[in-house]
Amino acid sequence: MVFRRNTDTTEPLSPPVDRNVDGLTGLPDRWQVETWTSEQLERNRRTGDRFGFFLISVANLSEVNAGYGSAVGDEVLQAVAEALSTTVGSRGKLARYLGSDFAIIWPGLFGGTDMERTAVELIETLPRQVAFESFVVPIQIAIAGIISDPDLDERLLMVDSEAALAEAKSRPSYPIVLKDESHMLRRKPEVLAVRLQRAFESDEFQLYYQPIVSLSGAIVGFEAHLRWLSPDAGPMGAELISPGVFLEALRSSPIVVPLHAWILRECSQQVGAWSRQLDNPALFGTANMDPTFVRDPRFADVVMGALKDTGLRPQQLLLDVNANSSGRQISRLWPALAKVKAEGVGIALEEFGIGLGSADLLRRCRFDVIRLPRALVGGLGLAEEDKIIVNGLVRLSHELGCSVIADGVETQQQAKILQDVGCDLAMGYLFARPGADNDITAGMPDLAAKVKSLLKD
Repeated sequence: MVFRRNTDTTEPLSPPVDRNVDGLTGLPDRWQVETWTSEQLERNRRTGDRFGFFLISVANLSEVNAGYGSAVGDEVLQAVAEALSTTVGSRGKLARYLGSDFAIIWPGLFGGTDMERTAVELIETLPRQVAFESFVVPIQIAIAGIISDPDLDERLLMVDSEAALAEAKSRPSYPIVLKDESHMLRRKPEVLAVRLQRAFESDEFQLYYQPIVSLSGAIVGFEAHLRWLSPDAGPMGAELISPGVFLEALRSSPIVVPLHAWILRECSQQVGAWSRQLDNPALFGTANMDPTFVRDPRFADVVMGALKDTGLRPQQLLLDVNANSSGRQISRLWPALAKVKAEGVGIALEEFGIGLGSADLLRRCRFDVIRLPRALVGGLGLAEEDKIIVNGLVRLSHELGCSVIADGVETQQQAKILQDVGCDLAMGYLFARPGADNDITAGMPDLAAKVKSLLKD
């Protein structure tokens, strides 16, 4: 299979853009995936017809872009899109999900055996290399699949799929990770509610940290990511579970306040240690605050108590509030947030620019930081419209006195565009994946050198 650049300059430079179609591959885009998934789940509830949700990734796309150039990376994505289109045909629905990832909704799959057969068929029909001019580019594919369940929503399907894809990418010898019906059963709120209390009492929760960097090339902070290392959640035993899976159950659990108190203490203590290691008294830590916790009358006392216990300055703590989980109730949450803000704690608005993250929230509340979501950052370099939108959001935030953090940066091209539009800070897989505190401490010198190298002029 050989793909070549089109050098015909008679083609129009800016063809019309279909908002529901990916400009590079011609496939439907991520927004269409969400609509399809919602429709298929509704059908699942009415008729019992289950389906498989797959994510397929060109796992080495960053290396291809770095080694051969983004034009070759685009050719690789087009080759994979063409092969997937042929394989899926009319049997399922195929879309460009985000960045290096494609999504497939495959009706008529009812269990683990069906999922495995389909995943193997997909990976066997995809190209292992693409010939480009005088050289051959190797392709590494990773596949994750989740079986549908009528009691769960599309958000949970996607959260589980993205976690499974990350696992598949970490095991190149067999890059297929599938979650069957037994896995989905363990995700149901009534099952999780019982397990969460036991998990907290058994110290099964962990914090992973991901660096936040200035776009001038320095590490300026760390975001704490909650993980649940459940000894009995996976098909082979222990599994590291991200909070999107158990968040709904947590909100009705009696551990919601003590768990957040633990997160704040752990994060503050660790950031204080790294602040001393890097000799940076301004280094900050950030963690997501669920609306259930913010509404609790103990919220402000818990936040300030964590700072007092660990000795971290309030200016070194940033609390993230998600626009899509808090937007409709922000008026009720803001008095509690404003109370800790008055003490010097920063307040950040996550997921700004999509869903419920509208500019109206900025009018009603005085946030310190605006966080651009992965869904917007991932489009940078693919369409001019995405750069225009991000540029506008950065300018709006700055005019309102807010700093901006771009989430989900995966390529140097995205980082360069963010530098060009004046974005302040960034985080994402380009710099580092979330890691355990001991691993980050040991690798701090290499991490600092990597960040500086990636963002040099």
